[in-house]
Amino acid sequence: MPNAQAAYIGSLTFVQATGTVSSSEDIPVWLRLTLDPASDPLVLSGNSSDTPPFGVSPSNYPSSFFAFDSATNQDISISNGVLISVDNISLNTSFGCSGTFTDGGCPSTSTGAYNFNFNAGADSINSMSQIALNPGDSRDYLFGTFTPNGPVSAGNYEFYWSSLIIGFSGTVRAPKLDDNGDPILDQNGDPILQEFSNASGDYDIATTGCNNQNNQVCAAAFTRTVSAVPLPATFWLFGSAMLGVAGYARRRPI
Repeated sequence: MPNAQAAYIGSLTFVQATGTVSSSEDIPVWLRLTLDPASDPLVLSGNSSDTPPFGVSPSNYPSSFFAFDSATNQDISISNGVLISVDNISLNTSFGCSGTFTDGGCPSTSTGAYNFNFNAGADSINSMSQIALNPGDSRDYLFGTFTPNGPVSAGNYEFYWSSLIIGFSGTVRAPKLDDNGDPILDQNGDPILQEFSNASGDYDIATTGCNNQNNQVCAAAFTRTVSAVPLPATFWLFGSAMLGVAGYARRRPI
């Protein structure tokens, strides 16, 4: 039988959703994960030798996976799969291709005013395999940074969508399917099973309040106002001094 869907339930909010920045300023994006009071505790041990592996009960494994087929050079979608051998369980984040920071493009295809770089440093949650959160607990993490793609025009910029997932990888057993996607049965009428190594599956623990769409009105969006940059005060002082010198020179008797 396939595994049941995990009962990890949470919410994601931007820690500092609004603000004002200069046209050349890098913009960090911090997110806060909060587990719902009705959620299971989120505990990852980081150890495959634990019982259960990595501290996650098999009842909380996903049932949908992908596996790479070297014969067709494509991913195979697996439904009603059972993860029978676990290689890794860890957290990961996703970037929703939305908003005017990147003109709706993903980080690698951005045509907007900013590029986005995932954080892989100490404050990251990407690839984290050890965590312990109880229902109602929160955890802040640096999702990534928007970096100006040259001087940025003054105005308002928005980003809407990110999610936090648990990723699973290992060997999956699932019914063998025919060309119509129906299970192939043996002579006793039971599904013929096959195994897929290097399979992977995941599901969302939490998603930000705005869904993955561009240019929507959403109070939960991440927004920054880029201010017009005035000329530095020292420039005006220097210019004033030069004008004063010039005026004095014109009044000086010959």
